[in-house]
Amino acid sequence: MQIWQRILITALCCVLLNGCWDRTEINDLAIVLATGVDYKDDKVELTAQIFIPRKAGGGDSTGGGGSPSGVTLIRTAEGRTIAESLNRLQRKIARNMFWGHCEAIVLSEAAGKHGIREYIDFFLRYPQIREHAYVFSTTEAAKDILALLDPLERSSAESLREMANMKLGTRTTVLDLAKSIEGPGASAILSRMLILPPEENQDKLTTTPYIKGLSLYKNDRYIRTVTEPLSVGVLLLAKELNNIIMPVDFEQSKGSFSIRPLDIQTKYKPKISGGRWSMAVDIQTRGEVVLNTTDENLTDPAVLKKLEQAWCKKLSKMAENALRMSQQEMHTDLYRFAVEFRRYYPKQWKEQQKNWETIYSELDVKIKVKANVVRTGKSTGPQGIPDEDEH
Repeated sequence: MQIWQRILITALCCVLLNGCWDRTEINDLAIVLATGVDYKDDKVELTAQIFIPRKAGGGDSTGGGGSPSGVTLIRTAEGRTIAESLNRLQRKIARNMFWGHCEAIVLSEAAGKHGIREYIDFFLRYPQIREHAYVFSTTEAAKDILALLDPLERSSAESLREMANMKLGTRTTVLDLAKSIEGPGASAILSRMLILPPEENQDKLTTTPYIKGLSLYKNDRYIRTVTEPLSVGVLLLAKELNNIIMPVDFEQSKGSFSIRPLDIQTKYKPKISGGRWSMAVDIQTRGEVVLNTTDENLTDPAVLKKLEQAWCKKLSKMAENALRMSQQEMHTDLYRFAVEFRRYYPKQWKEQQKNWETIYSELDVKIKVKANVVRTGKSTGPQGIPDEDEH
């Protein structure tokens, strides 16, 4: 092959190579860290928390060690649908909005009352939004949660993500939410976020969101809010109870013990016999005592046994109250019992799935709890009480 032929072939190959003519530089992007959805005056309000890179690496502009003010900015737009709101939101920002780093989505309960199926469809269908972004609910306006300037984190988006990773409430992603709403149980449980009052002499935005209670959804609509102790029972049955310290009272004894569960396992065993549907719930947990305000000594096996029985009784009561609320008040399968029946009895489930709400409300559920205290702490007896051998 002649040299001029080689040159010609090389030139033709170069023509077919993809270049960088359609690239988008990072300086042309507005990186969205979190988004919120509100509903007001029959309009959907979409809020984006956007990262400001030019201020992220700089020193503390406040001169102290406090608020990371200026790291993020908030933009809001409204429309008849969430897609229309996004279109109008982009017109308020001079850069292309990039949703690939959106870590948290906050839905206001006002928006939830009108149904969240539209929002779920959008978040799963829009190509940039991650299906593993965490979803939260709030009694406040979602845009007010995103506007907070957390003194500890760079943004409220990071605060929300860390709370989800710590499992302080439910750890629900967009994909989880879609599966819950569209699944046989047709329900969802979201952590409910509130705004912590700021410290004295601090700006009202220099504070953090915090979890208090749960928002419960039936089908795709917000139904009600539950707080402690009922919310603890809901999390227990929903296999979401983590990172908690529980006070346990002793009968005929002043004070109480505080127990931190080390692990909690909740298992379901469905059964259909003679046309009757039932569910056995088995809860097993191990815990450690972190506080003793009684006069009891945990080195006594009888006292330890008594404590375990009291803890079992407390957990059983919490679970039963949560089950009663779900079955008799909401008539909603919050705990995905339907998934278990569909798995173990596919034929019967197919025949009766249309009647599941009625079946669930009348379902015979037996709750069994086994709780063991495996650690009593570094101290043995109650503090402040002298030992018998002291003189």
